Amino acid sequence: MKVLGIITEYNPFHQGHQLHIEQSLKKSQADACICIMSGAFLQRGEPAIVNQWARTEMALNAGVDLVIQLPVSYSVRSAEYFAFGAIKLLEESKIVDYLCFGSELGEIEPLSKIAALIVDEPKQVSRKIKTGLAQGISYPQARSQALIEYIKANQEEFQAPTEKYIKILNNPNNILGIEYIKALIQLKSAIIPLTIKREGSGYHSQQLKEFASASAIRNDLENSYKNNTELIDQRLKKALPQKSSEILYREFNQKRGPIFYEDFSNSILTLLRRTNTYDLENFEDIIGGLENRIKDASIEARSLKELINLINTKCFTQTRIQRILTQILLDLDQRTLKKFDSSGGPQYLRVLGFNHKGRELLKLIKNKSSLPLITKVANHYRSNQEAKSSLQEMLSFDIKANNIYALAYPDQNFRRGNMDFRKQPIIIK
Repeated sequence: MKVLGIITEYNPFHQGHQLHIEQSLKKSQADACICIMSGAFLQRGEPAIVNQWARTEMALNAGVDLVIQLPVSYSVRSAEYFAFGAIKLLEESKIVDYLCFGSELGEIEPLSKIAALIVDEPKQVSRKIKTGLAQGISYPQARSQALIEYIKANQEEFQAPTEKYIKILNNPNNILGIEYIKALIQLKSAIIPLTIKREGSGYHSQQLKEFASASAIRNDLENSYKNNTELIDQRLKKALPQKSSEILYREFNQKRGPIFYEDFSNSILTLLRRTNTYDLENFEDIIGGLENRIKDASIEARSLKELINLINTKCFTQTRIQRILTQILLDLDQRTLKKFDSSGGPQYLRVLGFNHKGRELLKLIKNKSSLPLITKVANHYRSNQEAKSSLQEMLSFDIKANNIYALAYPDQNFRRGNMDFRKQPIIIK
């Protein structure tokens, strides 16, 4: 059986995701599809619009056979660590033949060339990155500029105009795809990378149409929620597969969403106002005096949006700030993250859901993988015990993330913690 791997967040699952699954299965000619999906909190640092079980149900109704959760200790980090964590899980499953991701480019070879260049970073690229950082620009910008200069100076090696590579490095899905390929190279993986050209609206587009971006859909939901108007209206239905619309409607109707970043405004501001700058330095990516900027902004800000705007600079982008704030919310400090990284990355394959074909995949994984399969959290970690291993500590942060996420449910009846110990994987027959 040929198996396709997909890495995603499905926040929420829309028509573009449906098309990507269909085209990926066709391109890879795979017989089954395994999906690595973020849980309660995502790569941009934001909470998911609905919980991971609802999003798993959407995926299983759209052609995915097995959904595995990416631990929060990798889902709320930069593209490099997000990609590494997800690729590590696909590799450690020991059953995946292909990885297929969406990109603005839609060609695998140029992305692979850049990934290989980053893995074996030449000294001149390293020097240019350091220069860029010293000038106060963000690391992604500094790296992008350094790579472009290197490509321009070595045009024959890259066999395409520099302008093409500039365009590649200016698009977020291309960059994430490069990180996926980089992780495959670093892990010496035999998984074959493929890419599908993204259709419809761009990553940041706010246009709501049939192939709308997830960002546009979330923005529309937030506006409707604030204005107390119908959430799943006819315009939004066109951008979503029918099953996704039905699941979102159910979750919203039962007051288990929608969840927005501002729902955690008071929690984050409270933590920041009571935390000293010395303790803030313990979190990943807080460098160059950023701890002072965060602390000062927390005293002035009246909302999470205002806080981010006060901290935001050319060097510290909104997404980077959101990730930092979410790591602080989860108490996911730099020491802990480094410990997980030095342990080799994700320590388990946590099953969120599967169908009949997914059940076959689980049997194969159980026979081939050295990582434990988790279908019942209590078999691996109990709520009243102290974590005694990297696996248990990593799992404890997933549980903590869901406990905090639950506090934002509109209906207080759903705000009880430890849902992870009660919730079984979603099974679609």
